[in-house]
Amino acid sequence: MLETIIIGVVCVLLAFLARYRQLSWAFPLSMIILFVFLGIRYNWGNDYPQYIDRFAIYNSIEQFNYFDPKERWEIGWIFLYRLFKPLGFFSLVIVLTAFELGVYYWFIKRYVPREWYWFAVFVFIFTPDLMLIEASMMRQTLAMCIVLLSVPFIFKKRFIIAALIILFASLFHSSAKIILPIVFLGYVNWRLGTRGVVIGVALFMVLLVARAIVSSIIEDTLSTIGLSKYTYYLEEGKEESELATGLGFIYKIFLMCLILYYEKKQDRERGLLFKLTALSFLIAPLGFIAQLIIRVGAYFQVSMLVTYPLLMRSIDNRLARALIILMVMTFTLYDFCTFFFSETWGLHFFEYHTIFESFVWK
Repeated sequence: MLETIIIGVVCVLLAFLARYRQLSWAFPLSMIILFVFLGIRYNWGNDYPQYIDRFAIYNSIEQFNYFDPKERWEIGWIFLYRLFKPLGFFSLVIVLTAFELGVYYWFIKRYVPREWYWFAVFVFIFTPDLMLIEASMMRQTLAMCIVLLSVPFIFKKRFIIAALIILFASLFHSSAKIILPIVFLGYVNWRLGTRGVVIGVALFMVLLVARAIVSSIIEDTLSTIGLSKYTYYLEEGKEESELATGLGFIYKIFLMCLILYYEKKQDRERGLLFKLTALSFLIAPLGFIAQLIIRVGAYFQVSMLVTYPLLMRSIDNRLARALIILMVMTFTLYDFCTFFFSETWGLHFFEYHTIFESFVWK
């Protein structure tokens, strides 16, 4: 935990310094530090042991049937395993980390003003659902980064290219297929504002009340489109997820309202990202009963790297802006600390380990 905090603080400070043109190198440096930190991680994250074990298992098979209907893991990921057999699992993690952070660097650089780089880096490092959990769910993180590359094509209404990119992402995690309809968001030119807030809150409450019915519909849909192997996440969610209440719940609704309201102050392309972030909030009520929905929501949640800084920039009243930044940082840091002391994640993330602790190159 301590290593993560130190790296986080250093990277946020470097990103802050990048607001000055003569120190523009500070932002790429912060991403390079993150690359080293994540690239050399070892046995860090809940799923890491499973991934390294599967690497050995899949590469021990002489002739592998990529189209075995009983195989739960995607052919793209298994192909990566086989491709990196001579180089080892550590090399695979390093290459994937470089690609993923390269995508995030491009994403932030393209859409976020330089004076707000620091806030984007803060959101990425200290929001547990982003950097930390992404370090564990390697297959989906790769799929999410590939999906991000489709955003400019969605905005330009080149939906065929966007769909092909998302389908390519599904080769590494099949859940990407579920979000295919977003390729048509480029045709949605509605400006949200106050009307968006009213509609968003109403939809949020409807989904909250009818979440069990919606979950049943989702389960049937998964079976229909050939993703029945993911229905086990629905059962997992029914046992583990509980409805959040209190300040945290109000905070989420408040943030959703801000995102919906200030979408009208963005240009069309950045407004598209605000719509994607709003979708992640609308999916939240269903996430309380199904882990699969949380995974789908993760594709939209990544847009927060851009929308949170843009949201803060759009608030004209300086006092209100400062208070909202303080609120977001407080809740984020609270979630960050809670994450490391939780029964689910703490044991696998609290102590940071590197590949140099391994006696052999795996």
